[in-house]
Amino acid sequence: MGELVIRPNFEEKLECPRCSAEKETLFHVLEDCPIARAILFIGGLDNSLITKDYHCCIDWLEDVIRVLNKRATTNLMITLWNSWNNRNNFIFRGKEEEAHVVWERGRTLSKDFRIFSLINDPLLPANPAVKRWEKHPRGYVKINFDASVSNNRTGFGVIARDDEGFVIDGGEGLKNEMILAELAEIYTFEESIKMVCALNIKTIVVFETDNASLVNRVKHHSTDVTIFGARVVPSFGFFASASVAS
Repeated sequence: MGELVIRPNFEEKLECPRCSAEKETLFHVLEDCPIARAILFIGGLDNSLITKDYHCCIDWLEDVIRVLNKRATTNLMITLWNSWNNRNNFIFRGKEEEAHVVWERGRTLSKDFRIFSLINDPLLPANPAVKRWEKHPRGYVKINFDASVSNNRTGFGVIARDDEGFVIDGGEGLKNEMILAELAEIYTFEESIKMVCALNIKTIVVFETDNASLVNRVKHHSTDVTIFGARVVPSFGFFASASVAS
């Protein structure tokens, strides 16, 4: 996927209004534009992280975060936010501050500012952990479920596998209405429980989802007083006991 191109003042021209670069991409605004680079240089960001060319801004940010610790990363985000505001002031008000002024404002927001620190562990590991599928314990039945909302329709799918990975049963459905994504996940969770009951599974059942919001609602169902939380609570009545893995 290519880098986002910012259109200043919603005009057709794409060049940077500050330095006349051919395209004003997000990476150019935050790192490559001379004024933005000067701000980062004053902040003490390592030169190798400033001079290297990147096609996408997210690639640059990931490389930087793998070097900086949490505190330094927070300070960097404050600086980038001030740099972005400096760009907007130039576009919409015709005013642009010097690099050291933008830097000083960022330092004011974060005392004892340190942009490059290796005292603490980096926010992202230098070598990302490789995650792979792991077979669940013997005797367990695993239920995978997911939902999607698009074009005024809501679809869902459920599949059950035994401890060898063989499919026991599955199902899918489509509702000709658009509902909130989180509600769609809760609805699919309820459908997966109905399938477990229909199969009369007596062993331990593991429900797996990639929806963090649903996982948190299940984990805190006893204290969740929201409407969505109320939808989750009845699900626990189908099981003798339940727990949520982190």
